[in-house]
Amino acid sequence: MPAWVLQALAAARRVPWRKVLAAIVWLSTRGRRYWDRLTPDERREVRDLALKSKGQRSNLSATEQDRLVALFQKIRRDPDGGIEATT
Repeated sequence: MPAWVLQALAAARRVPWRKVLAAIVWLSTRGRRYWDRLTPDERREVRDLALKSKGQRSNLSATEQDRLVALFQKIRRDPDGGIEATT
């Protein structure tokens, strides 16, 4: 078996799969409620900025960073305008 396959299998064993599954379940149920607070254009913008950032804030301009923060604040706002507590 090639070495890269063995490395991939070893890495897969280290992944906390229970946590991954729990995150998927949360995102597909309760997380959807938050995500749906954005318009389709805003969701696309979040996705595009996240892809551009590659996980590094420094890959975004200050304006883009501010826009991403504003969109995440909108996600966190409850329908009555307050900030929801995270649970």
